[in-house]
Order: sequence, then structure tokens, then C-alpha cells
Amino acid sequence: MSTSKSKGSLDLHGFRTADVLEAVDKFIVAAADSSLKQVRIVTGKGTGAVQKSVIAYLKQAHYTWKYEKLSNGKNNEGVLVIQME
Repeated sequence: MSTSKSKGSLDLHGFRTADVLEAVDKFIVAAADSSLKQVRIVTGKGTGAVQKSVIAYLKQAHYTWKYEKLSNGKNNEGVLVIQME
């Protein structure tokens, strides 16, 4: 499956859970190599399985993350913002 990404964002819509970790790992390594301070991973909401896999990966790798904030101040639970520092 191909990833939809810009330099600081990875869109996982349409990914199977089995393919998520490899895509996230490659994205995080590339972001670190590019010295980005913050990146976004769009997991979508769906069943939550993709997001749970991504969050487990981030916790295991000791990355700090939060949900993206919408303009109304509420959490956009389909987008994770990861601090690369």
C-alpha cells in the first residue's frame, strides 16, 4: 500500500492494521533524519484499530504525542501530533 504523505504528515486512511507499523516506522525515521520537530499522523477514526497500533508504537518508542486541536478547541481524534524532540 502506498502512503499519502507530505514531509511532515502521514495519512494512513485505507491502511490495514498489519501494514501500519512499517509505514509509521519509515515515516518517523525519515522525519528524524530531516530534523523535523513535530509531525502529524492521520489515522482516521474508523474502528480505532489503526490508531491503537500507532499509539502503541509511539509509546514503545517513547515519543510524546497528543491529538490535533480543531479550531473550536476540541480534539480531532483522527489525527495524532508527535513531538520529535
